[in-house]
Amino acid sequence: MSKNRVNVKTILANVVRDMQLDNVSYIYDSMIEWAAEAEAFIGSYEAYERKECLLDVSNYKAQLPCGFYKLISLKIGEYYPEVTNRDFRLFYKDNENLARREAGGIYKFSLDNNYAHFSNYKSGKVGIAYLSVPLDEEGFPLILSGHEPAITAYVMWKLKIVDFINGNIAANVYQALESRWYFLCGQARGNDTMPNSKEMEYISAVWQQLVPPPTQLDIEGRPSFKNKY
Repeated sequence: MSKNRVNVKTILANVVRDMQLDNVSYIYDSMIEWAAEAEAFIGSYEAYERKECLLDVSNYKAQLPCGFYKLISLKIGEYYPEVTNRDFRLFYKDNENLARREAGGIYKFSLDNNYAHFSNYKSGKVGIAYLSVPLDEEGFPLILSGHEPAITAYVMWKLKIVDFINGNIAANVYQALESRWYFLCGQARGNDTMPNSKEMEYISAVWQQLVPPPTQLDIEGRPSFKNKY
C-alpha cells in the first residue's frame, strides 16, 4: 500500500468548505486534535511511522520521543526488560510494607505521563522501537492518503456535538453525521487491510498448495485416499 500522506491543514480546509464556516481560529487546535484522534480510531498500522532511537535515562526515567504513539520494543544492552503495570510498578514491598527500589539486577519498566520509568536502572542509554505520528516541518500531523473523507467526517461530527447537547440541531442531523463517520471509518480500515495484487498472488499460491489436485478428489469433490496405501 502507498504511504502517501496529506497535511492535516487540507483536512481542516475540507471541513471549513463543507460546513461553510467563517471563523475557526478559536477551535483550530481542537480540530487538529480531533483529526489525529480519528486517525487513531481508524487504527491503520500504515498511518504511523516505525522509528528507533536511543533515550537518555536519568534518575530512573527517560522522556519518550516527540510524536510517540505506541511502543514496539525496548532494550537495555542485550536485555529486553519486562513491562509491569503493578500499583508499585517500580518497586517491591519489604516487611514493613514500604516501597523501595528492587535490588536484584532485574530490569522492569512502565510507561506513564510521557515517560518510561525503570527499576534498577538509574542512568544510561536504552534503545526503543516505536510507532510515531508523522509530522510536517511545522509539527502538524500528516494523514494517510485515502483517510481524508473519514477524518473530515469525524471533525464535522465533533464540531456539532455541543450544538446537539444544547438542542441547536435536530437529532436526525446529528445521527447522520455520526453514522457517516462510522461508515467511512470502517471503509478506510477495510481498504487498509485489503491485500494488494502481490499479496493476493501469494495467498492464491498458498491456497493451491493446500487443495489436493483433481486426480485426488472423488466423484463428489472430496479428497480420496483409497490409493494412498
